[in-house]
Amino acid sequence: MTSSEPPEEAGEPKKALSSALPSRALLIAGLLLIWTFLYNRLIKDQGVVDAFFSILDTLSEDVVMDSLITIVVGLLILCVFTGTKLYTQIISDAYSFRILEEMFVEHISRGNWRELGRRLLNFQEEPQPASVLPQHPWFILIAFSLLYVMSWVYLVLFSEALFFVSWSAGVDLPITAENLELLPTLALAIPFSARVMAWLRYPYTQDYADFMPGAVFVLLLVLALGYLFRSDDQKFFLTQIWASPEYTRIFLRSGLLLAFTPVFAEAIYWLGVLFLEPSPPDR
Repeated sequence: MTSSEPPEEAGEPKKALSSALPSRALLIAGLLLIWTFLYNRLIKDQGVVDAFFSILDTLSEDVVMDSLITIVVGLLILCVFTGTKLYTQIISDAYSFRILEEMFVEHISRGNWRELGRRLLNFQEEPQPASVLPQHPWFILIAFSLLYVMSWVYLVLFSEALFFVSWSAGVDLPITAENLELLPTLALAIPFSARVMAWLRYPYTQDYADFMPGAVFVLLLVLALGYLFRSDDQKFFLTQIWASPEYTRIFLRSGLLLAFTPVFAEAIYWLGVLFLEPSPPDR
């Protein structure tokens, strides 16, 4: 008898928890129904009977459909912040591409996409490998391609962000063929400086890089608001560039070289590591 009592006592909390589930579900559903009923009565000025029978219509049409844009915008914000945050974590760690290589080799070959996504979201918690160099030649090509593409993204975004900051501060930046390359150069220097800090093992590299996702979010939010409200006062850098074929040609030509600068610097850094560590130990 005594040996059978502990399992029964251990099962009591589970029974109590399962018995509490219906009451909590009823409480949550009841609050939603009461709020919707009061909304129909007070805001829509419906009678008691109409307000009661219109609860489902209000939930489906007013709450769900009208809040669809909020849900979509929230998901877009999540995607933008997650992507920029992951990239800043990558450029803030000198070992990042070796870490990415090991993650890809381990999980993609097995089709374990969920675990890969979880590790990418927690990139800062990854242990440090023994070497900064990727082992597979194909991943070196992927790393350089990623650097080049993201350099273009930040070159465009931060060029617009710097122009917006100057404009909002009352500083007019006249764009000419002579000074057109200055703004993209300064824009690319922001993420590139974080990568240099990572190479030098600067202890506050991540703190410096953490401002970039917020800057991108604010820029996209301002651009979206300016477009939605059809603002005629705000000036945009890229729109002035695309309006002139000459400026567009100069911007694209200089951008092709500027975006390659982080790739070239990463290659020189890896070559230096190869000479210092001819045979880097495996992790």
